[in-house]
Order: sequence, then structure tokens, then C-alpha cells
Amino acid sequence: MAHGVAGSIQRLMHFFLPKEEDFFRVFAAMSERAYEGSLLLQKLFRGDPGHQALRDQIDKLEHEVDDLRHESTRRLNRTFVTPIMFDRQDIIDVADELDNVVDYTRAAIDRTVLYGVNTIPPAAVELATVLVAATESLRDGTRLLPRQRDSNMAFVEEINTLENKADMILKQGLATLFREEKDPVEIIKWKEIFDYVEEAIDHAEDTVNCIEAALVKNS
Repeated sequence: MAHGVAGSIQRLMHFFLPKEEDFFRVFAAMSERAYEGSLLLQKLFRGDPGHQALRDQIDKLEHEVDDLRHESTRRLNRTFVTPIMFDRQDIIDVADELDNVVDYTRAAIDRTVLYGVNTIPPAAVELATVLVAATESLRDGTRLLPRQRDSNMAFVEEINTLENKADMILKQGLATLFREEKDPVEIIKWKEIFDYVEEAIDHAEDTVNCIEAALVKNS
């Protein structure tokens, strides 16, 4: 009888225990869309003429990422026991930061098209290239989470390095913009767009910092 009761309790706990892999799959799906969004921004800055198509695509990606973030919250609300490697707040933080990456990428694309900028500064192309590299590393890194059991993750350091590179590109890009652009309206436009791209890269770094902190805390 005891064995039957114990077995029933074990099966019940297994039912309510959240599977980390489920959350990791959500993170991986969100990261994939962040990478796809960065490619759209890169295409725009490289002169792709299909502006409206790019805006439509980034809008679609943003909605998908919002749905995935809500899915992770719903999964948490259905569980009573927190995962082993990531607690509830860790999962919320990572999902929010991934959502921010796409939000700021969308903002950069939207403003670039909306403002009808005259030319694309070289620094904008460089920043988009860094964002592509950062989100690609983030995508590849989140795919490894189901097999990751310590905080020694190469993609964390890689994205930190890319964020530092972006800071240098931004500073030099702004200096060139203020020095060479004669139209103050264009300066205002690009200052805002640069800031949005930088924010997207910063949130990619914030994402991996949240992941690393969770693994250190729960190791």
C-alpha cells in the first residue's frame, strides 16, 4: 500500500514539475526570431529597397516573440515547483530581455523607414553586423542550455565582447555624424536610430548575463 501511495505522489510531482527543456525551447525560439530580426535590419541598412516588406516581417517577428514570452509566463503559472537551474524570476528575466532585443530591433527598422533617411552611415551597417553576430551567438547558445550544467559558457564572453565593440562603433559613428553631416535633422534621426540598435545589442548582452547569473546561483 505504501509503495502505491509513494508511487502516486511521485507521479503527481512529476506532473507538476516544470521541465526546464520546455522553457529552454521557448528561449531558443525567441532567440531565433531575434536573429532573424537582426538580419532584416542588416538588409535595410545595406540598401534593400523592400522597406514595407521588411517592416511587415519585423512586425510579425515581434508578435511571435510576444506570444512566446506570454507562453513562458503561462507555463510558470501552471507549475508549483521551480526548475532546477532557473527559478521563476530567472525565466521571467531571460524572456523579458529576449523580448527587448526584438522590440529595439523593430524600433530601429521602423524609424529608419518612417524617417526616410537620406543615406545610411557606415557605422549603422557596422552596428547591424554586430547585432547579427550577437543574436546568432545568442541563438546558438540558448540551443545548448538543455545540456548546460555550469556557468562556463563561451557565448556569454563572446556577446560581452561584441557589446564592447558596438560601444566603440557607436562613439566613432556619432563623432563622424556630428562632424560630417550638415543637416541637423538627419543628425537627430540617426542619433535616435543608433540608440535603438545599441539598445538591442545591450539587451542581447543582458540576456546572457541573466543566464550566466542563474547558472552561477543554482550551480
